[in-house]
Amino acid sequence: MGAELFPVFNPRVAGASFDADGKILLREHAALDSIARDLNLTPFTAFGDNREVPEDFDGDPDELDEVLGEWNEWFSIDEGLKTIEGLVEAIRSDLDMAERLEEPDHVRSHLECLAACLRIAREENAQFRLEIA
Repeated sequence: MGAELFPVFNPRVAGASFDADGKILLREHAALDSIARDLNLTPFTAFGDNREVPEDFDGDPDELDEVLGEWNEWFSIDEGLKTIEGLVEAIRSDLDMAERLEEPDHVRSHLECLAACLRIAREENAQFRLEIA
């Protein structure tokens, strides 16, 4: 099965359904961060939980919340859209950027789906974050 990345909204937005496979975005996260940095955008993964895992932690990933405590950080949809739309445009228009990705057309398509979700959630004045499950 495997882990995948998906958006979560606060407050919950029923109409913002992420109908893409978040596995490819998770797999390509390092390349997306690199592209975002080159474009002077907030890195893609900055919208997720970036707390440091303690060096001595050797438990199951599900136990990490017990060690670190609840994560309750939310991000601006406008800031997220700036990054995601910038990534989409770069992948679409710059061959050098697109070639950093294993499957640029699929990544772009999934980013476009993510952007559509964020636009819907923005209408509800929600905040968002990216989670992995």
